[in-house]
Amino acid sequence: MQLDKTRIAIRERELLEIYDLALIVMRVYWWKIIQALAITAVPLTLINAGLLWAMQPDLVINETAGMFIVYMVMAIFLEAPLAGIPITVLLGDALFHDKPDWRRMCTGLWPVIPRIFWVVFLLRGILPGMLLLFWASFEEAFSPLLLLILLCGYASVLRIWRPYIGEILVLEKNPVFGKQKGAITVGLRSASLHNPNFGDLLIRGMASSISILLAGSIVMNIFGIRGFVFGRWNWDEVFLFVWFPLGLWLVVAFMTVVRFLCYLDLRIRREGWEVELVLRAEAARMKEIAG
Repeated sequence: MQLDKTRIAIRERELLEIYDLALIVMRVYWWKIIQALAITAVPLTLINAGLLWAMQPDLVINETAGMFIVYMVMAIFLEAPLAGIPITVLLGDALFHDKPDWRRMCTGLWPVIPRIFWVVFLLRGILPGMLLLFWASFEEAFSPLLLLILLCGYASVLRIWRPYIGEILVLEKNPVFGKQKGAITVGLRSASLHNPNFGDLLIRGMASSISILLAGSIVMNIFGIRGFVFGRWNWDEVFLFVWFPLGLWLVVAFMTVVRFLCYLDLRIRREGWEVELVLRAEAARMKEIAG
């Protein structure tokens, strides 16, 4: 590994350049990204199906099928930060290595799983969302839907205000609680990275709403291809439990790549990360020569 010879050129980029680069990264690493996405997306899809299974007998009713789609969208929206973590780890490894290695990636990820559970699974609303989803599948009242909407709003604010918590957890591996005086915790690191750039983060958060159009386009294309090939032009169980979530997860994968590239760009703009990598690479070479 040579820190100054990365697979992605370390330099400042405009937002449109980042989206263009994300498409290139998806094309180059598409199979690895699909594998990384499956690690979390498959079990989360099964969990969501189990939570919403009580609605299954009534999916023939359009109103029930419509509410099922709304609940599934909310569930995947809340779970997106957790589902994207393996992709973030993959991209972090691919940045410095020609061939990403799953064993190396898993070894580095294992110690931070408790932090991920606390910061992402609990504080980012995934577990409360699952409980509300289970309640909503049995209860036709407006209360669980309203609480889910509020929870999604809370998650949206956090993602705009602190979008790169996942990268800090799995790539920088800061502790949640500092055991030693002066330790750089996740909170301190997040504040130093995010606070000075709130305006830029707000604009990029607004730009991420393009994911709504992407999701609609992919889902409608899946629906159309399924109809033309198999003659199924209805929202049956296979579409609602399999193909519809698949279309949404593909958007999650792409937006995770975009967020990773935005994180790199912010570190370059804020911290001069490209200079740090060059200095660290030269220090490593000097150490090898001296040793």
